Amino acid sequence: MSGLFKLSGILLALYVVQALRSGEVYAKSGLWGRAFTRDEDPWSYWSAVVAYTLLSIALVFVFSRQVAS
Repeated sequence: MSGLFKLSGILLALYVVQALRSGEVYAKSGLWGRAFTRDEDPWSYWSAVVAYTLLSIALVFVFSRQVAS
């Protein structure tokens, strides 16, 4: 099970890298979600990137360790 958390964290980290390269990230907004771009809505874009980065770190280091214990 811990491998699943690590894999999810790594895939999410790859998505963050892709979002940084493209300047667009998809995140929850309202009932569903939408794409935020670095140029049109920088606050929402960077908020989503930071949130996804922190979640990725937590999946790799925190959740995978707690499941293995």
